[in-house]
Amino acid sequence: MVGALQAARLLKDIFDDRLHIELSHHGMPEDDVRNEVLADVAFRLGIPTVATNNVHYGYRSEARIADVVAAISGRWNLDEADGYRSASDLRYLRSPDEMAAQFERYPGAVARAADLGRDLAFDLTLIAPELPDFPMPGAFTTEDEYLRHLVMDGAKEVYPGLNGGIAPNALERMEHELGVIEELGFAGFFLVAWDIVRFARSKNIYCQIRGSGADSAICRCIGLTRVDPIRLNLPFERFLSSERGRPPDIDIDFEAERREEVIQYCYQRYGRERAAMVANVITYRAKSVLQDVGKSFGLTQAQVNGLTRYLDTRSAKDLRSVVDLPEGLTAEFIYDFCKRLDGFPRHLGIHSGGMVVAHRPLWEMVPMEWGRMEDRTVLQWDKDDCAAMGIVKFDLLALGALNALHLTVDAIREVHGVDIDLATIPQEPVIYDMVTRADTVGIFQIESRAQMATLPKMKPRTFYDLAIEVALIRPGPIQGH
Repeated sequence: MVGALQAARLLKDIFDDRLHIELSHHGMPEDDVRNEVLADVAFRLGIPTVATNNVHYGYRSEARIADVVAAISGRWNLDEADGYRSASDLRYLRSPDEMAAQFERYPGAVARAADLGRDLAFDLTLIAPELPDFPMPGAFTTEDEYLRHLVMDGAKEVYPGLNGGIAPNALERMEHELGVIEELGFAGFFLVAWDIVRFARSKNIYCQIRGSGADSAICRCIGLTRVDPIRLNLPFERFLSSERGRPPDIDIDFEAERREEVIQYCYQRYGRERAAMVANVITYRAKSVLQDVGKSFGLTQAQVNGLTRYLDTRSAKDLRSVVDLPEGLTAEFIYDFCKRLDGFPRHLGIHSGGMVVAHRPLWEMVPMEWGRMEDRTVLQWDKDDCAAMGIVKFDLLALGALNALHLTVDAIREVHGVDIDLATIPQEPVIYDMVTRADTVGIFQIESRAQMATLPKMKPRTFYDLAIEVALIRPGPIQGH
């Protein structure tokens, strides 16, 4: 009691009227005694109490599932996990009436807990990290100004007009796009993307943006894409619109074998604390959950394999004569647990390419950890969590097709002495003959079984035909148009 009073006085000196003392009760013998002591300390020092519950699952009936998850987490069976399982089944989300009944000896504690929760609630976007300030040459004072310079400089090359100027229709498009970017404050986003691509090209790493970024003439002018959205009449608003207000989505493909160089450049450029990969939540599926649940109940690998083998072909009752299970366990019981955990998060992986950079240490806002891959730090949030907070993500993707293209171009130069510009290759009929025969194994976007089944029926003969073909199987492009 004396120690509790001393500790509470010290905390009150620091936090004053922001200090609360927490009371909780999970059906353990020591809970009543502890709450009495804490309530007495609170009364003596004039500190308000709040009643809470340690919530590990939604309903009381899910306590057994929590035990199984604890065993899986520790790689034990349930008997071995005894010391790590909760001794109580009261760690669920109790109703207001249940909480009021449990803590009726402490008037106002439940209501104050609700009030405190409301006081502590805030919108995550209020602490969303901004992009780092982009280092600019001395002549420029703002990111908007520097981006405009890069765009207009590039436009003179890709949209040339009279006397070294810019074609009028292209200039009009540039001004429109820059206006939207400046209005939304996204100039820094384009500068970071430009810097990443500039690094890759300086190292002779093939790269190219995919998706709606090709709808932006600015992306073409600063070298992110070779696609001409003006000639192809692609709408900029599919990529970025002042009405949506959210950051643009730029996916950048890099040679798969060299993508890691680009990722490590981001860490070096912005600092290990201010750059991280995004997590990917790996969830349970029918057979994977059966492996873990079976082991938690002490089943041998042979027994788990037996249950897995007949999962989709026989009813649980039929398995009694096929799989020999320990006494007290039935296939129905095991399968019921599997169904309840199906789709449940199992572990965190690393997103295929999501990279976040920020102006201040990310750990101040988001939990981070070292990745299993060497020299990788990873946020413990997935892309949806990051989007909810307003964290800007760059997708740095690994594409094996770019490796093949680079090797091919190098081989042609070495054997034939010819330099190939991939952006200016003519559309030859013989290539479309191969495409219409579905001879497309290894060709990005049209190598899937669905695409290969459709190509002989659609018989594409132009680039636009191919765009339609891709859109039929991948609905994103046609919905965007």
